[in-house]
Amino acid sequence: MKRQAAAWVSGLMLAAGLQAADNTPQKAVAPIEPLVNLVEEAKKYGVDGKATPSPAKAKEEKKTAQAHAVQWSYSGKTGPAHWGELDEKFILCKIGRNQSPVDIRDRHAVDARGLPSLDVVYGTPQFAIINTGHTVQVNYPVGNSYIKLNNHRYELLQFHFHTPSEHQLAGFNYPMEMHLVHRDGDGNLAVIGILFKEGAFNPELQKVIDRLPKTLGKVERHKQVQLDLRRFFPADTRFYKYSGSLTTPPCTEGVWWMVFRQPIEAAPEQLAAMEKILGANNRPVQPLYARTLIKSWFDPPPEAVQEPLFYY
Repeated sequence: MKRQAAAWVSGLMLAAGLQAADNTPQKAVAPIEPLVNLVEEAKKYGVDGKATPSPAKAKEEKKTAQAHAVQWSYSGKTGPAHWGELDEKFILCKIGRNQSPVDIRDRHAVDARGLPSLDVVYGTPQFAIINTGHTVQVNYPVGNSYIKLNNHRYELLQFHFHTPSEHQLAGFNYPMEMHLVHRDGDGNLAVIGILFKEGAFNPELQKVIDRLPKTLGKVERHKQVQLDLRRFFPADTRFYKYSGSLTTPPCTEGVWWMVFRQPIEAAPEQLAAMEKILGANNRPVQPLYARTLIKSWFDPPPEAVQEPLFYY
């Protein structure tokens, strides 16, 4: 048995191109073909440093990639009213009952006493921006920035812009909306929506405007530029939360949306510069149906109105 084990170890060493430990001359041995391609096997388990996505996640990523291959737009025969007819994978754009964006109205929202807080941890990675043809998008490396909802972590993937806003507040669109797109390890999405209104100059937004891509579809990197995304957050961080969808094809549902109640400001010329390159790239609001908007805060009931005192 020991002799067989020694022969087996010696065979492995020869197959790997190693020399025996002793100085005994070795006879030439024909290379032993491995029974398994170890390199390919390693890839299956992510040993090459690339994690293998779950089947559900891989299917969704393939679906999204195919959606981008189909020509869609924000107007005409390929506009939002026809997205559900352009490809069978876009069918939720037409028949979905949990679609985004929506018109946010207080009378549709319920107070929350225990809605999990929104914890935000954003880093400052290298600035990487791209004009996708549908929006201007800034990409973030996984692991650099994230949020936590009820202690559940969602990694920031990218943020992008829409002009005018996609969500409405009390029936009104704002000049621009910013979406920060996050994803957890199972592929579930959580998006923060930030509305812009005309007002003071916005230094962080100007960093984006000064580097708007000149070439369509090419990622442009700027090593010396760092964004502080927290500066895009309003002073009042109360938000509305609801279950919705992507606002672009394939209109995938099951997306958690958090839209801040208070808009932030940007100078009129800054908003005009963004609108000039983006054009009108907003999907119209979708029916709320049976969904409920949840406020991240609790409004105490108004005090009972006292009848005026009359003296006779």
